[in-house]
Amino acid sequence: MRSEIKNGVIISVVVVIIILLVYFITAVFFTGEIGNNKKDKKTSETTQSQKASLYDDMTIAGRIFNQKEEKYLVIMFSQENISEDVKNAISKYDSSSKDLKLYKVNLDEAINKYAVAKSDNYNPTNSKELKVSKNALLTISSGVVTSYVNNDEDIINALK
Repeated sequence: MRSEIKNGVIISVVVVIIILLVYFITAVFFTGEIGNNKKDKKTSETTQSQKASLYDDMTIAGRIFNQKEEKYLVIMFSQENISEDVKNAISKYDSSSKDLKLYKVNLDEAINKYAVAKSDNYNPTNSKELKVSKNALLTISSGVVTSYVNNDEDIINALK
């Protein structure tokens, strides 16, 4: 009877040690949970928050004139052509408490391709008339485009 208890305790301790060993090996070598450089983690968190911010409040080009707010902003961008500075400006705008909501339209998506053109239409009155050649920031008030900015520096300044 004593040897059975002794064997049970030994087996239990060995199983716990094996589980802990597997956890530490996984945490150190595979996930980087233990021993991860804080700088890398901070950079990763910043990049993740930028990605999350960039994809929050996404809409399609066909719905930009149908938002519930009276006045709002719409950034139309190509993921391939958007600069880090513009991404940062969008992220900062989203994280602050600004009066106007910012909607995003990714022009790389197939449903939005119709809005991509060689020249811009600065005064579209509906989604069918949208024509954007590069990144653009639109201010829409009561269903009317009141401001159209298509220069990255001006977009960054408008989002400050």
